[in-house]
Amino acid sequence: MELLVSILVLGATHALLAAGIVIVYKASRIVNFAHGELAIVGAYVFYSAGLITHGQSLLLTVLATAAISALFGVAIYVALMRRLVGQPTFVAAMVTIGLAIILKAAIVVFWQSKSVGINLTRQTLYSFPSGGRLTSVDVITIGCCIVFFAALFAFFRHTRLGRQFRGAAENPLLASQRQVNVNLILALAWATAVFSATLAGVLFGSRSMLSPQSTIIGLSGLTAALVGGLDSLRGAVIGGMLVAAATYLTARLIDPALSEAVPFAILLTVMIWRPWGIYGTPEELNRV
Repeated sequence: MELLVSILVLGATHALLAAGIVIVYKASRIVNFAHGELAIVGAYVFYSAGLITHGQSLLLTVLATAAISALFGVAIYVALMRRLVGQPTFVAAMVTIGLAIILKAAIVVFWQSKSVGINLTRQTLYSFPSGGRLTSVDVITIGCCIVFFAALFAFFRHTRLGRQFRGAAENPLLASQRQVNVNLILALAWATAVFSATLAGVLFGSRSMLSPQSTIIGLSGLTAALVGGLDSLRGAVIGGMLVAAATYLTARLIDPALSEAVPFAILLTVMIWRPWGIYGTPEELNRV
């Protein structure tokens, strides 16, 4: 049971990271290589907001961080990505790499590279016979993942804006001809992606210390997204759980030093077997 809970908690964080990558890719066919940096910056913002409120209002801290992350996502689209509409996708990918470097430098400048932890209530809810514990943070992490994905699926299937999002993702030119505001859809995609990254970063920071090196979690999210399929939210969940299971089991049963390499071995295997991921949409071969 302890093993299952640990995998679920780690997988929930990976799935949230993968979700943001998938949302941006579905909307614009751009792979965001700055997602890990966005997650850790968001976590640092949450930490700073908690300091401002002296930890007296968790709700205010959560709302402020959510608003800032969503607005930051819109700002990234308006200031950077909107100007790249019509350009080759590799140009936008290079821009996200540059953004990642800037964000990592911002962490060093604004937070002096110090390691900090996010103090969420960490009560022990259950003690396993093996010595492990089920804490309130674990339950919050799994609960946030379930609520986030449930809200996304409901939004895409049962709201007018969600249907417009799916239409714009499938054929932006036709959607714009049908009076769909594609720029609004893309801004919403970036806002949602940065919010999901922030949520993953905060949950990660509640269990581990935050530092500039923590941005490496973005690779886990990208691996989960690629394994599951870059255009599939269902794949983000499956990919996140597979990567988490491989990482945790390798660290627990074999050697912790190998745990960072195993997810990429899974990635290579899946890419050879199904280049578009487990639940991704097959695309035409346009090069040899």
